[in-house]
Amino acid sequence: MKTVKLLSVIALTFLIGCGEKVNELEQKKESLKALKQQMGELKSQISTLEKEIALTDTTFDGGIVVRTEDIVRTNFTHFISQPGLVSSKENVLVSVEMGGIVVNRLVEEGSWVRKGSPIIQLDASIMSNQVEDLRQSTDLAKTTYERQDNLWKQGIGSEMQYLQAKNQYVSLQKKLAAMEAQLDKLELVAPISGRLDEIFINVGEFAAPAMPAFRIVNSKKLQVEVDVAERYSSIIKKGDKVNIAFNALELESEEQVNFVGEVINPQNRTFKVKINLNNTSGAIKPNAVASVELQDFSQEEAMVLPSSCIKKDMRGSFVFVAEANKAIKKYVETGLSQDDKTHILSGLEFGQQVITIGYDAVANGSTIDIKN
Repeated sequence: MKTVKLLSVIALTFLIGCGEKVNELEQKKESLKALKQQMGELKSQISTLEKEIALTDTTFDGGIVVRTEDIVRTNFTHFISQPGLVSSKENVLVSVEMGGIVVNRLVEEGSWVRKGSPIIQLDASIMSNQVEDLRQSTDLAKTTYERQDNLWKQGIGSEMQYLQAKNQYVSLQKKLAAMEAQLDKLELVAPISGRLDEIFINVGEFAAPAMPAFRIVNSKKLQVEVDVAERYSSIIKKGDKVNIAFNALELESEEQVNFVGEVINPQNRTFKVKINLNNTSGAIKPNAVASVELQDFSQEEAMVLPSSCIKKDMRGSFVFVAEANKAIKKYVETGLSQDDKTHILSGLEFGQQVITIGYDAVANGSTIDIKN
């Protein structure tokens, strides 16, 4: 019995020892995995730091390594950014002119229709009968008048009979023309070519005068409307270049200003600017939002520098120019900036070399080594 107990204890001890060795092995594997991951991250950090140091540590025995850019004449254009709203130049809401029951809808919503195409028909049975009766009466009056006219020319009959027949015929002609015009209004037609955007009345409904019947929109003839601040009222002109972007559609185009409003809105102190939009593809819809860049300044042969190399101190804006392997501080008068470029008004001359890389490492009079 004692021998059995002893063997059991030895076996249990062996199993526990094996389990501990397995757990220790798994821990070592996990530790190795974590260290390898850390090593990869450290290598990435080391590589990044080496690149940054290589860019910023530009000093060497001969001077500070810099790069320069020659000042040349270039065209400079500045834009102001404004939101714009797309509207259709041909967006027509057609209303009913003559009341009647809707008997037919000839075109489905979303269809493209041409100007003059019938869209909705109203019940014209009663008026058609009235027109036919009036047409017969007019034909009779015409025959009577023509016969009376022939007799009058032969000197037969009285002048009063001739005038009465003529008046009767002319009066019925006018009544017939008026009634035919009313009859035509019982068929609603498209006043423009475009897409039938929506129909507001259904078959069987009574369409009363002035009730909206349908809307037609020509999405191929669109315009962008922009409210521009009052201070630009003397700057923005018809024909100015405009950049239009539809970020949601990933579309961009270059257009021209087609209309500049003459009146300042007293509520928001803006004036209206309109730009015709080419939309042959139909991708742009009315009421879409556009990002509009309006040109407010342009100069040919301007002096332009990268904005990043222009610094400021208590005295003003300055740059460093390269003169005889020296960095010389030059104060400048700056104008407008567009993207990463700034217009220089004065302080420099064309042909000078401006330090564009390494300017943070130099001071006035520093020795430099140009590496372009």
